[in-house]
Parts: sequence; structure tokens; C-alpha cells
Amino acid sequence: MDAPQPPRHPFTVSRRSFLAAAGVSLAATAAPMSRAAAAADAPSAGPADAASAPVFPPALTVLQPKTTATVQQLLDYDPAADPFARYLRSRVPLAHRADTDRATQADPALDPRTRVINLDFFYGESVAGSPSVRTTRYGFDQHPFISRFQQYTDIRCGWSSTGNLPNPGYVDAAHRNGALAVGTVFQPYFSATSGGDPDFLAQDADGSYRVGDKLVDLAAYFGFDGYFLNIEGMTITDGQAADLAAMLDAMHARARAKNLPAFHLQIYDALWTDGTGEYENRVDEHNIGWIKPGHLADSIFVNYAWPKNIPATSSYHHDADYVTPSVALAREHGLDPFETVYFGLDIQEENDGRHLNALDSFAGEVVPLNGDGEAVASLALFVPSSRIAQRTRAQLGGEATDPAVLRPALDAADRRFWSGAAGNPAVPAVPVDPTPVEAAAVDYVPAYGMADFVPERSVIGDVPFTTRFNTGQGDGFRLAGAAAGTRSWYHIGIQDVLPSWQWWTRDARSGETGAAGLLAADYEAGAAWDGGSCLRIEGTLGGSRATEVRLYRTAVDAGRPLQLSLLVQDVTRGAGARLRCGLSYGDAPGRTEWLSPAGAAVDAGNGWRRVTFRPRPRPGALVTALSVGAFGTGAAADYAVRIGELRMLDGALGRPPARPSGFRVDASTAEAVGLVWDGAASGVWYYDVRTVAAKPRWLGRISGDAVVVEALPSSTRLALVAVGFNGAESAPAILTV
Repeated sequence: MDAPQPPRHPFTVSRRSFLAAAGVSLAATAAPMSRAAAAADAPSAGPADAASAPVFPPALTVLQPKTTATVQQLLDYDPAADPFARYLRSRVPLAHRADTDRATQADPALDPRTRVINLDFFYGESVAGSPSVRTTRYGFDQHPFISRFQQYTDIRCGWSSTGNLPNPGYVDAAHRNGALAVGTVFQPYFSATSGGDPDFLAQDADGSYRVGDKLVDLAAYFGFDGYFLNIEGMTITDGQAADLAAMLDAMHARARAKNLPAFHLQIYDALWTDGTGEYENRVDEHNIGWIKPGHLADSIFVNYAWPKNIPATSSYHHDADYVTPSVALAREHGLDPFETVYFGLDIQEENDGRHLNALDSFAGEVVPLNGDGEAVASLALFVPSSRIAQRTRAQLGGEATDPAVLRPALDAADRRFWSGAAGNPAVPAVPVDPTPVEAAAVDYVPAYGMADFVPERSVIGDVPFTTRFNTGQGDGFRLAGAAAGTRSWYHIGIQDVLPSWQWWTRDARSGETGAAGLLAADYEAGAAWDGGSCLRIEGTLGGSRATEVRLYRTAVDAGRPLQLSLLVQDVTRGAGARLRCGLSYGDAPGRTEWLSPAGAAVDAGNGWRRVTFRPRPRPGALVTALSVGAFGTGAAADYAVRIGELRMLDGALGRPPARPSGFRVDASTAEAVGLVWDGAASGVWYYDVRTVAAKPRWLGRISGDAVVVEALPSSTRLALVAVGFNGAESAPAILTV
């Protein structure tokens, strides 16, 4: 799925394998394990031997039906016989995205119907330089690039190195933020002889499609939501194309029979419905059949050469309008173009001297900049993390190998890509009109971000809601503010629901966005109440100065007796005392009502204090935004405060989860220990494994029922605690390893 090359015939783009350029082979497939572990859902009778034990970090088995042999390996693969499989299941349910009013968006002009699929690396751009980190669920010492922006994506798909299975850490993060997560099928094998060696369309005697059934079964077992089908660089017969359509239909039927909560198939615009042509760069009579009403593919990723009026000096060359007729044809067939038609943006190869910057040059043909016009369909992003990382490394030069320098720079570039040039999604982009030469130049500085085209989504429609501003990685780990680990770690699967707006700051008194002299907000690594990071607000404060940091878009019933609290730590003296919590309501979503603390702050230990706020119930109203504000008094001076937790409850804390049961060793080796317990109970946010000690050491966290930890000294005592969505911890289950 590289960017278009010069055409072989009008408006058709040739391909080369991106995988070769990435140094990754999806054809390399892991064979099924030679020795079987206990069935993945059955209790273990005791530690298994080393041949059937998991490893650390747990890594995906790569499955991709690219040859007869690998088709057979896919068919033979049985998760129950894979000792790693139970540690790679996502157990996070798909969160419901809140029904929010358009007026509550950072930019109310943006059309919320536009959807975004993001095909990107899992754990992109490891600072340690190891692409193998992309197949791991969690681990240490790799410093991968982890985005903090799940709120602009509707479908998350991995590209390269992971085969059919999406990384379960990314499935967890997507589901927690209400987005689908799908696997990838890349260039599957079609036999030249019907009924010969097993191929992608192999059928059983009863007519069922064996590979299609297996793909659905894998999605059901591992907890993800479908597949992106990349059938490019090949020609198939009309009969095979008809079989492929029937297989897609059968996959939907099997998914329904298995009661999967969601199942989405997106096909790449690289194959006509008769199997012959490729790359239409639009929706037309040659490919509309893949998404006609029924249960074929649910949507199509339109190849990149669809923009109009792009000169021949680039790979985008035609003058025709491909967007308007594509949308019209979809509507003609009763399709919603926002749900079914995704126009591709090749972010990975933009600004290489030939490919124009996609957002600044032509995304607006589908979704007008700043909502200045009618959006008509949806967008598909191709590997934005790669371009973000390449730009950042080039800017840093020799310093790019230092994690302490590269990671913050990647985070800043990531924020620019998603939040826009101002780093504030409520600040409209200033329109630019670069020439094609300028927009393709390697030193071009992008002017637009995704927040200039699509609005943020929210899953905060109910309480309890708790965030510790944990970004999913850190240079150490803290529990209740105390050090519980010193190694660098990564696990996007335990990333909190992060702020909807990064960072929407405005004057807390006047409501002016982008006012001069405002405090700045960002994540701070290392200083955390729980995890690896917290929110830090800093700058100069005093006199009439006051800064509002609008954090979360919500749709919470305001008629109940809500309780909000912040865990704060002063960096400058008295900083926490100047903080207030703010709420916006549906009848006036642009106005913030500030709350004063309900009583004195309570010492939480290790320099942290809990400040509680109790808003007055407002029957019939919705809380539409959560903010924090810092208000100045006296002479202007340096100001800095940490916020380690924001919590919103239904009146009171409520009960903690029950003590976990069945905590046991599933298997162990000299390098790793697999730990399991009885089910992921409802009402549990996550499970933590820690050593039993005066100063416990954090070993692992998972929203599931199985985790792999690194080898432990003999007779180590472990504690497993369940943590509720209110942040309350259960009594520990104790195990001696």
C-alpha cells in the first residue's frame, strides 16, 4: 500500500511491496506450537513444563495466508494449543461512544459523521530500533512511540509484521475509547487450480469457507472486530471473485452466529469485483459491488490517487473530480458514504519530494477544513506514525538515538498531527495554499492537523470515571505516589482514557481561547500517582490571570449527586490551593461553572492531596465538559502543579471489587512466569500484580485474566488486586511462586 507510482494505464497505479522497504516479512509465519498447553479457558492443574510455557514479553503468532503452506498453517492454528494465546486475548469490551451534541465539540462546525480508519504500526518507531516490539503486547526497555490520540479514530488497524491478529494492547486501547480494532489480511494466496491445494477460498464438503471461518473464530477468541482486506498485486478469476464475495457474506453470518458485538470488513481498492482490474482511485461500477447493501465488505479504502487538479510532477496527476461521483454512486445504491467510503491519505510517504502533504493539499476535498463546507465521506490514514517519526528524527539529527530527547519530540509532533499546528484543537487552522513543489518538499512544515477536519469523540457518558493520565509507557512505575519500579516500560493496553482536548486552554474568566499569558498543560513522565505519568500545568500565574484547561468532553446526567475529586501535588508552593474543577452543561456548553472545594484537602500520602468537589444536582441537564482551572492572586510568579488523578463518581466512592479468585501459576520457565485467575469480572477496570512487601514492586497490569511477568526469585510472594472504575482496590489474592 505504498503511494501511487506513474500509471501503467489511465488512472491506475502500480504497486511495490511496502513490506520489503520496512524490512519486515509477513510471509514468515510461526508454525503451531509442537506441544499443547491446557485449553485456554480451563483451570491449570499446575505449572507446565518449559516447552509449553509462555515467554516474556508475550508476542503474537504471525499468521498470514500468502502461500499454500501458510494457508494450511492458518487453518491448523488452534489457540488452545498455543501456550501464548491466552495471554494475547483482549478482554476490554467495546465502549459506547457518548451521544454528544455538536455544540459541545471544540469546533462545532466540524461534521461528526466523518469517520477515520488509521492503518498504522503497532508500537511504531521503537527508540531501541527493534521492529519486533510491534508484535509484543507489553514489555520493558524499548521506548516505542505510543500515540496519545485515540479520540479521533473510529477503526484501528495494524500494518506490517502482525499478520491477521491485531496487537491486543491496541485492541484494549481502541475498545476503551469506543473504536473498532481490526486485523489485516495481506495478499492472500489464490490457487490457479480450483479445488487444488488449500488456498484463501478453500471450502469444506458442506460449502463453508474454511479460511473465512477461521478468521471469524480468531476474532471471537482474541476479542477484535474484523479485518482489513488488502488483496492487491494479483489477478483472480471471475469465479474466484464471486467466491470471495460469498465468503465475506459467510463471515458476517458466522460472526452473527457467534454473537460478536461488532464485525467490520474493509476492502482495499485494489481489485475489481470481476477479479481483473485494480486501483480505481474512486468508487465506480468496477468496485461498488464489494460494498453493495447486504453482507459483503462493510466499507472500502479508496486508493490514494483520487485528488483532482494535482499536476503531473507528483504521483497524483488527474484533473477529474473522483469524490463527487463516488459519493453519488454510493448514495444511489442506498449506502451511507460516511460509513462505507474512506478516501485514502498516504501519510507515510508524504513530503518525500514527490508526494504532497495530504492534509494541507487535498483532504479538504472530502472533509472541508474547519468545517467550512459540507463533508461528504470518510478518511483513511496510512501509517502516520512513520512520517511523524521520520520528520522528528531528521530534525533531531544525532540526538535522535537518545530516548530522553526523541520521545518528547515524538510526542510533540504527534500532538501537532492530531491537534493541529496550534496544539489546541479549539484554534481553527489558518488556511494555506502551498504550491505542489512546496507541499512535497522534505522540509515542508504541515499547517493542518486531524482536529481541523474531524471532531473528537467521547466515551464518558456515565460514572464512575477515573483517569490517572497514564499514557501507556513510562521510565518507572508508581503506586499511590510511591516508586514501584524503575525500568522503562510500555503497554498501550493500560493507557487511560486520555483528555479529549490536548490541549484546549483558554482564559478561565473571559472564556477566550488562545488568550495571551495562559498556563501550559502536558503530561509529565516519572511523576505519577499511579502509572508512569501525570498531568502538569505550569507557567506564570498571578493577579487577574486565570487559565482553564478543558479536558474531557462528556454526556453525563447532571441530575444525580455527583462527586468530583483531584489528586494534586504542589510543585510551586500553594499551587494546588489555586485549582478549581469546572463543569459545562448542555444548555450553555461554552460556559464553565467553577466549583469550590467541599472541605479541606485530604492527605493521600507521598506529597499528594485529594481535593473534592460536589456540584449541585441539575435534573434534566447533562454535564458536557470537565475542566480544571488555576486562578491567580497577588503578584505574578512561577506556577506549577501536578494532577495525578481526576475522578467522577455517582455521589460516593462505592464498594471496591471483590477479591480475585483462582490466582495461580499457569506455566513457568527460567525466564518467565504465566499467571492466571478466574475471569475478568464486570466492574473491574484492571488487575495489578505486585510483590508482597513493605514497598511493593509492580510486575504487570492487564484488563483481563492472564499476564506474563519476568522470572522471579524462588518463594516470591505475589499479590493480585482488582481495581474498579472508581479507582478503588480489592483485597489482594496472595500467591507464593
